[in-house]
Amino acid sequence: MIISLSLNPCIDKSLQIKRLDLDHPNRVTLNRTDVGGKGVNVARVAHTLGGDVLLMGFDYDGQPVHHAMEKEGVPCRLTQAEGALRVNLKIREEDTGRTVEINEKGVLLPENTLLDMENMLLDTCKPGDFVSLSGSLPNGAAKGMYASLTQKLKEKGCFTAVDCDGEALQLALESAPSLIKPNLPEFLALTGTKDASRPALLALCREYHKKGVAMICLSLGSEGALLSTEEEAWFCPTADVQVLGTQGAGDSLLGGLLCALSRKMPLPDALAFASAAASASVMRPGTLLCKKEDALSLLPGLQAVRL
Repeated sequence: MIISLSLNPCIDKSLQIKRLDLDHPNRVTLNRTDVGGKGVNVARVAHTLGGDVLLMGFDYDGQPVHHAMEKEGVPCRLTQAEGALRVNLKIREEDTGRTVEINEKGVLLPENTLLDMENMLLDTCKPGDFVSLSGSLPNGAAKGMYASLTQKLKEKGCFTAVDCDGEALQLALESAPSLIKPNLPEFLALTGTKDASRPALLALCREYHKKGVAMICLSLGSEGALLSTEEEAWFCPTADVQVLGTQGAGDSLLGGLLCALSRKMPLPDALAFASAAASASVMRPGTLLCKKEDALSLLPGLQAVRL
């Protein structure tokens, strides 16, 4: 089973304008509101692609996450928290493709609420499960929460995939997760380097493999994605599609990869499958994610090459 943990879900409000003008009114050409967040999106994508999925984490007043997942048919088991679900505003410029993000912090969660969720997660997971720990940590959580969960999940025999940044990622690495999925800016910030050449990136990946991280999936944006282990490394480009929105492409990459790994696909096939999901995601506007039929139609044109 693929269990996607959503500790800090949100309402994604997506606006699209021609070009942001700070001195004059801006006319909106697209306006969409969805329940989102990395954990929610990974669950959505894995479910869309046919994976055996369970979304876990927090819900808020009115149960917006539960209702959204029920509507989409995504199985979920959520811990109730008091307060309103935070709102993230994303403004995309049509002319440049740039996106401005303004993210709320969210309500402060008490320690007992965080502990209830953790106990539910650990009670649910079984050996062999794939557990995704992705997104920002909620207000009130310790920076080392992903590190602690990674260690406990590994002790239960689970595959752990971590997709976060900053101090939370630095601390999680100390518990040697099975997989990390940074994008290029996050990886460069993590390693403290500005060299984004392929040889330099692979050398840095090998250093983390020596520290116990079994697998690294590095998202390179429009260029594609790299997947490495201690023994091998592969690269897959993105499909040549019209880009309508880049939000959620990384979540689609991770959701697709976990689906593929749970089906025991060889690494190059798994990377191509994940890249097809990410490419299918950018074909849709706002925070909309990939469609299964789009991903499958793109898959035959994608092939991972060994590095």
